[in-house]
Amino acid sequence: MNSEMFFAWDDRPDANEHVIGEMHAAAGEPPCTADDEPEPEPTGGQGQPRTIGVVAARRDGALLGWAWVYEDPDHERVARVQAMYVPRQVRRLHTGYYDLLPPTAEEFEMVTGLYRRAADEARAAGYRTLRWGGRDTGPDGQAAIALNAHGHGECARYWSTEPATWQPPAGLPDAQVHQLPAHLTLATAEAEVSAFIDGHAAHINAGESIRHENAEPRALAALIAELVTRLRRDYPEVTELTIWEFDDAAVRQALPLAGLRITGRTMDYDLPLTPS
Repeated sequence: MNSEMFFAWDDRPDANEHVIGEMHAAAGEPPCTADDEPEPEPTGGQGQPRTIGVVAARRDGALLGWAWVYEDPDHERVARVQAMYVPRQVRRLHTGYYDLLPPTAEEFEMVTGLYRRAADEARAAGYRTLRWGGRDTGPDGQAAIALNAHGHGECARYWSTEPATWQPPAGLPDAQVHQLPAHLTLATAEAEVSAFIDGHAAHINAGESIRHENAEPRALAALIAELVTRLRRDYPEVTELTIWEFDDAAVRQALPLAGLRITGRTMDYDLPLTPS
């Protein structure tokens, strides 16, 4: 039986750097640099926002994850929070990829606990709203339900298909595709797509791993369809392909043409912090 999860607050200005350093040490990685620090959720402000504090989640003294709480530079008395799960971050350090693996029960429990404590501390510091972003079907969305936060402002989508049952859509153009040696990477004269395979799952971060120069959505769809075809043929152990798509109209139009469907959405959430 797992021991209890504990949450501790640290309001030092460099609290975020301390937990990042602890994670690197536990993972056997060299000390972190500025590039390893989590990027704040997009705002119109300039520079790094002011840290309010960090909530650390621990079990038996070991760091499970943390939530960075910082000021929203564009809105008075609004605090933002961003959760990090240590096993997921360590995989990123080792592989160089942000993974899209399904969250564990521990991660669901941790994120809700982190945001609950972050809300208490932000409220005590005089903030009126706690804001975060995340997948509606993931830990961030569950925390929003548990804490009665309001969801709005869809900003990205998760698209999925099961290669074993996926059928090639009719009407796509023929694509002259060649495969590159890096992971599963396919390219045409106009576009390139790479999938990262981890066990039974294949993942694509569209912002990092789909590159195209003025490719028409149907041509891009044909390339993605060829990737699914090769997943089914060459990687029969892969049961699901997931693509995270944002801020790219051509990719957004291509994915349904390639036979993928939306299985989750990245939302913004606002939690009003009424005085206790």
